[in-house]
Amino acid sequence: MRNQIINLINEDTETLIKDAGVTNKLEFEDEKGNPVPEGIPYHIHITTDKKYWYMTSGEHESNSIIIFKNGGNIPDYIKYRNLVGSKRQEYLTENRIKPTEIDYQSGAFTLYFAKQINDKTSKVFQISKEDFYKNTPIYNKVPLTLLIYGERNDVEYKNFRRINVANSRLKGVENAITPLEFFRPVNDKKEDVEERIKNRIIGQTTQPEITSGGGSSGGSSGGSSGGGGY
Repeated sequence: MRNQIINLINEDTETLIKDAGVTNKLEFEDEKGNPVPEGIPYHIHITTDKKYWYMTSGEHESNSIIIFKNGGNIPDYIKYRNLVGSKRQEYLTENRIKPTEIDYQSGAFTLYFAKQINDKTSKVFQISKEDFYKNTPIYNKVPLTLLIYGERNDVEYKNFRRINVANSRLKGVENAITPLEFFRPVNDKKEDVEERIKNRIIGQTTQPEITSGGGSSGGSSGGSSGGGGY
């Protein structure tokens, strides 16, 4: 269980502070509530939800363990422990949707993408709007609104920029969608129809294979093999 939680924190780390300090007397305790001896070097993981996680050693090592400031992060530890151990954790599956005629009348279409954060091999994939709004802590998600009707060059340019913005928030979006995948031109010329079909085929062939259920609970980062110690 300990290694699974450390792997999850490593995968979700936004900032890593090495050589953050050394423990003072009775400042920290371990997961069992035992005081951590003074003088132990520690580093800090700041996760994407802006939580601080203290671990032994000046930088991350295979025997690093999580330590908790007295009166501090115990509830966060319980949250992550429950997340890893819960049998009710929901895994999302790919759900590729297409614009309707109503969408084409409005000229825009919103898609939703997700990526599992505790598995380094996972790819970005499309999900439904309903899944986007579900509470699924092991996924990072991002919405993307594309223009799907208008002048080709204008739509392509604006969609390219929108995809880049989404990709900056969730790496891999740029590989899951193309700027003109759902585009319908104002003047439906033969060249535009052929281009639209080509983009749709490319979008389908570049989609990763998504497996449902079960999911991997641990990433490969962090080198958290074996038991920990001070």
